[in-house]
Amino acid sequence: MAEMNQEIGRRGGLQGDANVAKVRKLIEDICKVAGATVAIEQRTGDEKDKHAASQHLQVTYTGEKPMPYANWFKLVDTIDEALESTSSDLIDWESSELSDEKEQERMASWKIAAPASE
Repeated sequence: MAEMNQEIGRRGGLQGDANVAKVRKLIEDICKVAGATVAIEQRTGDEKDKHAASQHLQVTYTGEKPMPYANWFKLVDTIDEALESTSSDLIDWESSELSDEKEQERMASWKIAAPASE
């Protein structure tokens, strides 16, 4: 029976990776169209449940010139709208973040929702 639980975890992991890939692709496409130079990093955070580790995609602006916060907010809002319309069940909206206007580094993070099998 332990093997069955491990198999479910692996399948959930594969589905989780596919979800991360879908969200990453959508973010990359929007940033490319907007002409925004960004770094996209995948972070894994430990949840209280040791069987499930949360996945985050963090986007950080890396352009040469500072990006005004209003432009950054508009870009992130566009990404949010696209994620919500195409794959809203992939994002844990309450655990997603946006850097504050006063912060020098423009950053946004989306938490990928756990696969339904978990």
